[in-house]
Amino acid sequence: MLPAAALAVGALVGLIAGLTGIGGGVLMVPFLYVLYGRLGVPAGDVTALAHATSLAVIVPTAFRGLLGYRGRGLVRWRAALPLAAAGALAAAVTAPFAARLPGAALRLGFGLFLLTVSVDLGMSRSASPRAPRDRPAHRFGAALLGLPVGALSAALGVGGGIPATMGMYYVLGLPFEVLAPTSLAVIAVTAAAGSVSYLFTPTDPLPLRWVVGHVDFGYGALLAVGAVLAAPLGVRLNRGSSVVALRRIFAVLLALLGLDLVLRNLG
Repeated sequence: MLPAAALAVGALVGLIAGLTGIGGGVLMVPFLYVLYGRLGVPAGDVTALAHATSLAVIVPTAFRGLLGYRGRGLVRWRAALPLAAAGALAAAVTAPFAARLPGAALRLGFGLFLLTVSVDLGMSRSASPRAPRDRPAHRFGAALLGLPVGALSAALGVGGGIPATMGMYYVLGLPFEVLAPTSLAVIAVTAAAGSVSYLFTPTDPLPLRWVVGHVDFGYGALLAVGAVLAAPLGVRLNRGSSVVALRRIFAVLLALLGLDLVLRNLG
């Protein structure tokens, strides 16, 4: 039953990743919390194990989604590369300290942020909030943006797709139709950096097989299989949707995820 649930959650993660550029950590981490609780993992190890495994799953998911966009010229590499490099550095530095951070408070604040953004996206009618710039200062801004994206990626186990897409939209002014593919390029790197760091963070013996460091390759593999198989469908849905439809889909998704985070972390 649990392996089937992992495959199903992975498929949903892959669909959303291909469609919106979000790695799916906000879905995987709550599932893994419940899963590891049922498997008898000590409470002190659940958070780091869930975050590390989520990041590891995001890597093949993002690469598979990115392959679906190849040849379309939609990835803005001049923004993605500096953002990803800075994000990878920040994720690698943050990962060893993630278990000591106030996780509930961070998730609550992140949920409120998602609700605010969802309202703005639902009311907006433009493809981008302002004209994008392509100058050295613009690439420097992308690198600065990568620091909080990478830190949030490691601290929350979410891959950084949501803050990356929102930063590229509001801060860098990229049009909405390029956000998903460009975000996938970013999170493939930031999630890899965070998960590699977790691989070398030792943990106490756990009631699980195939765990290296804090990464659970057993259930992580099941999640990854479902995600990789479903990601191309998400890409096709993205390419078949208008910018207005994509923005509304993103707004609804962020509202649901934000509300879930707020309700689960209040008090």
